Amino acid sequence: MSGLLVVLPVLTHTYADICVDTMLMPDSASGFRPDEILVVDNTREGTASKYGLRTHRDPDGHNLGTSRSWNIGAREVLDRELDYLVIMSASMRFGPEYQTTWRRQMEAFWGHNVLEATGHSWHLIAFHRRVFERVGLFDENFHAYQEAIDFGYRMRMLGLEVGFVHLWVNALSQGVGLHAPLVSCPAEPLLRYYELKWSGCKGEERWVQPFGSKPIDYWEPVTIPELAHRYGWTNWW
Repeated sequence: MSGLLVVLPVLTHTYADICVDTMLMPDSASGFRPDEILVVDNTREGTASKYGLRTHRDPDGHNLGTSRSWNIGAREVLDRELDYLVIMSASMRFGPEYQTTWRRQMEAFWGHNVLEATGHSWHLIAFHRRVFERVGLFDENFHAYQEAIDFGYRMRMLGLEVGFVHLWVNALSQGVGLHAPLVSCPAEPLLRYYELKWSGCKGEERWVQPFGSKPIDYWEPVTIPELAHRYGWTNWW
């Protein structure tokens, strides 16, 4: 086993405080060590370093959104040749260890492409490095919605979206819409981008390659100010 990296994007401390505290408490059901965790500080104030964990902050102070935050972790997994990237939402709230931990279960199924927490989906999910080597990184044109659907579709086109291993963990998720009041990011423009990319919405895609003929890992690099202008965001930083 070559190790793992947990990437934890933080937008607000209201939920992240609970996530970090329960993840690192002595008997936590997470099982992760502090040195395995990378916090991506997307707070407006730039205060996520308070957790005492390794922290990435955008030099321009931008909220990187989901895809860019996850890609910071994915690139490190590829560069360091780690086995897994664990994507964790700051909405996770771990209970005490009950029979086993998430990390211990990962070790039992080490080598599978995808390990997913039962009932939590992309709030707690681990991807093996080979998935990124074949599929590429998350499309950063999806800043807050649809990025998981896009990545899953690309996996499916390569025959990788089968056989997810579902693992139980003693944890709760505090909800999917908990950051909505902080950020005005309409979903409709991102849905239209997905349809443009795949010639159809989810379940009705007509193309098997991005934009009809591009490589499976293709997406156009774009800056956050460019995205804000394109999508009409008024409350992003």
